[in-house]
Amino acid sequence: MSLALIAAALAAAAEPATCVFDTAPPEPCRIGFSVVKGATRMQARSNSGKQAVFVGKRGSGWWSGTLDGKPAMAHELNRGNVVFSTHDLGRSFQYWTSGNEHGSY
Repeated sequence: MSLALIAAALAAAAEPATCVFDTAPPEPCRIGFSVVKGATRMQARSNSGKQAVFVGKRGSGWWSGTLDGKPAMAHELNRGNVVFSTHDLGRSFQYWTSGNEHGSY
């Protein structure tokens, strides 16, 4: 399968969510997941063109890896609501899927 077909399949499989990029207000986005070299790759893209890419591994509700290429950690507020931040706190990102906004379940 060509890379273009794989990219198209991943884009089609992305699910709707709400994203917060750094300190900007929440906005609609799409979240896609894949597995690369034993790690989970999560890519978020908003309609306004903002994006975030996290690659890492999960351990009991905590994640470690990279956010946009910088060392990062994340924690799950619940299964469909995850908060990411780089170690230097220079970049953060949060997403939640329908019905999983913190405090709404």
